[in-house]
Amino acid sequence: MIEVSHIQKTYGKKKVLTDISFCAKPGECIAIAGKNGCGKSTLLQILSGVVRADSGSIQLWNEAATPKTIRKYCGYVPQENPLMEEMSVRDNLRLWKGKNRHMTEQVIRQFELDDLLGQKVRTLSGGMKRRLAIACALLKLPPVMIMDEPTTALDLYYKESIRQWMGQYLAGNGTILMTTHDEAEIANATRCFVLREGVLSETPKESVRDAILSEKE
Repeated sequence: MIEVSHIQKTYGKKKVLTDISFCAKPGECIAIAGKNGCGKSTLLQILSGVVRADSGSIQLWNEAATPKTIRKYCGYVPQENPLMEEMSVRDNLRLWKGKNRHMTEQVIRQFELDDLLGQKVRTLSGGMKRRLAIACALLKLPPVMIMDEPTTALDLYYKESIRQWMGQYLAGNGTILMTTHDEAEIANATRCFVLREGVLSETPKESVRDAILSEKE
């Protein structure tokens, strides 16, 4: 269980997040949508421990979200590329894997990385890097995946592949917290929220698009 309570974040005079509260249970996929620049990535950065909230709290299975507990429970896939560009795909996997060799072999198959292992990350396409970043985040078997636009840069084939993996992960009682603009991902989510003017509101999946489009510039 993840419990987010009264998170606030301000940059300068701009209030980015205002009193953000929600919870997520094992097996749930929470989709967070909103216009570009509304604070979605900032929220995920706070949940993953990259950015500190001004106030509020996060509980992971009744433990306070310290850097140690976040590493214990969460895998994080940021919007920007987190990989070591001058290292090979194989070496990036080694860097992230911990001691679980079986899991490394599993994600190589799952994300179709077999033919890329010897390549340097800087030679890969954006979609290949995205698949590798998700694979790296999974290597320590986290019960929570925090994902900022998980299928960005992927073609239709790999978008569908990642969605199938998401279904399997959720079926195994994993929890996904993701930002997305993708209507198929919104439709497949358990619950959806729209972030608007710093306020997070749970929104029926069929109403997410209209809620975003109706927002004034």
